[in-house]
Amino acid sequence: MREILIQEDVTLVEQKIAEFENRTGCDLLLVIAKESDPYPAAPLRFGVLSAFLISLGFSYYLDFHQNFLWPIFFLVLTMVFTWLGNFPFLKRLALSSWETKRETLEKAIEQFHSLGTSKVSHAMTAMIMVSVLEKSIHVLVDEKIKEQISQSELDDLILIMQKHFKDGNMALGFIQSIQSLEEKILKDFGGKVSHTHSSQLNDKVLFI
Repeated sequence: MREILIQEDVTLVEQKIAEFENRTGCDLLLVIAKESDPYPAAPLRFGVLSAFLISLGFSYYLDFHQNFLWPIFFLVLTMVFTWLGNFPFLKRLALSSWETKRETLEKAIEQFHSLGTSKVSHAMTAMIMVSVLEKSIHVLVDEKIKEQISQSELDDLILIMQKHFKDGNMALGFIQSIQSLEEKILKDFGGKVSHTHSSQLNDKVLFI
């Protein structure tokens, strides 16, 4: 998991998190998840579909004199491709957009409450979660922040990250999106939301 950010980049991002919290008075979580769900059916789905397509293609070129060989051929292919379907880049091919959207959102909400809002004494918390397998990003904020910052503005932060992630620079994507969120909070709340607030959450990038 940590190979997606080198240590120097992790340090820069964590410095930005600490700076954000000091300037805004809000807590910020940054979570990078390997995947939001194991998707146990995805490898089998990949295996069956791949075996069907390959069997269909081979049927034009192979002629088994014994009909019972076709089911055996299909079964062997299914087993092989089901095993291959456990590799992330192939598993991703067997996932539907609605499935990944649902699972990543549920995972983000779970992490937001278990790592964030349940551990602070205020309602000024934001979280950025990236789920690597699904290539999904979610930005969640507490109710008080929602009163001033719209969902479309939060979606703008995701666009910033997506742009830099595609260019292979995750650190810059995180830093610029955090900077943008900081500017929005300071503008919409008229400055720091709390002058007595000290960080109550871990300022480290959380790899799960």
